[in-house]
Amino acid sequence: MNHKYFEENIEGSKMSKKSPSRDNFEINKDGMSSVHIAVVAAKWNSNITDNLIKGAQFVLKNSGIPEKNIDIYRVPGAFELPFACQKLTNVQKLPSYNGIIALGCVIRGETPHFDYICQETTRGLGEVVLRANIPVGYGLLTTDDLAQAEQRSHIEINSALGQSNKGQDAADAVLEMIHTFS
Repeated sequence: MNHKYFEENIEGSKMSKKSPSRDNFEINKDGMSSVHIAVVAAKWNSNITDNLIKGAQFVLKNSGIPEKNIDIYRVPGAFELPFACQKLTNVQKLPSYNGIIALGCVIRGETPHFDYICQETTRGLGEVVLRANIPVGYGLLTTDDLAQAEQRSHIEINSALGQSNKGQDAADAVLEMIHTFS
């Protein structure tokens, strides 16, 4: 998906994509109408994760995935992301997902709690990918402060500041993995 110069209006906000590593990747929209994606997002730091969700939805919809095939699940915090993603790969009542996008935001505080949460969430998401054999987009922001988190979850992107939306990046990665291995 080439979003380098692509701007689209979603919920009244301009969004663009700057992802030099994936500039040459184009999604074939023909087969995307049957793709089902789960987006799992932490409620903690919702001022950030809400924007990550919007970024992921933007990419998915503009790739040809119908809105009805995009399911959003909210969990309390980043630590719960791996469990929720694992459950979504095993539950028979849900649609069979082609990919999952995990979104969260952990901001460093004054204790080692930050390190434990980031490390275990990352480890857990990696285990889900390998055990479930489906792509999981890693959209966990691990920042030193709120300003860094805001910079990585922008809806209106000012290219001069190098701002981006990591929800878009996580969605791009999942779509590329689906395309590559389907």
